Amino acid sequence: MTKMLTPIVKECKIKLLTGLHIGGADQGLKIGGIDSSVIKNPITGEPIIPGSSIKGKMRALIEMIEYGDKIDEKGNSIQDPDEEVAKVFGCSYSNKENKKQVNISSRLIFEDFYLSRNDDFVDGKSSFEIFEEMKSDFFEDKAENSVPRFLKGTANPRHIERVPAGVEFEGKIVLLPHEGEYAISEDELNKILNKGIDYLNKNYLGGGGTRGNGRIELIVDN
Repeated sequence: MTKMLTPIVKECKIKLLTGLHIGGADQGLKIGGIDSSVIKNPITGEPIIPGSSIKGKMRALIEMIEYGDKIDEKGNSIQDPDEEVAKVFGCSYSNKENKKQVNISSRLIFEDFYLSRNDDFVDGKSSFEIFEEMKSDFFEDKAENSVPRFLKGTANPRHIERVPAGVEFEGKIVLLPHEGEYAISEDELNKILNKGIDYLNKNYLGGGGTRGNGRIELIVDN
């Protein structure tokens, strides 16, 4: 029997150290326009950072760094509930010995992050206020080229939309401690969350990280 204890809400912020590109759904390509746009709220046009992007990258980094020898050749996530990363981020496990199916939901909830209403981005104005003033001009167009190194050919230019460096987002991460079978405490959740934040801050979020995109600072305020 498993029982969920009182959830713990963490107020968080993400500051962009370099431009961020998390791709959205492009509705066709315009000549001379952006080839790959960032994900936005379809009503307001405001850029967002999906909670799934943060959670997925954090889990992947923990698994690659600490469980590299246990990840299968297809790169699938660890599904053994006896492993901490699976118990924290969720898993679906079939025990062949007793034919028991174990499904554990994530014990961490990552909300979508929205532009901060409280930071000092430019001239005392928040990231959201600057976006409201600039709208489409808020984003930067980063031109990239794919150039053949050893084969004859021409460059393949493309335009990537990014949220500019210095912008701040805010959101919540919720811890869900459990007791009973596959129990996990608040301290254990904080430990693996802090580990994931450290790895993420040393890596990148979104696309094009090896080309300079997506360096962030994720900070938990409480």
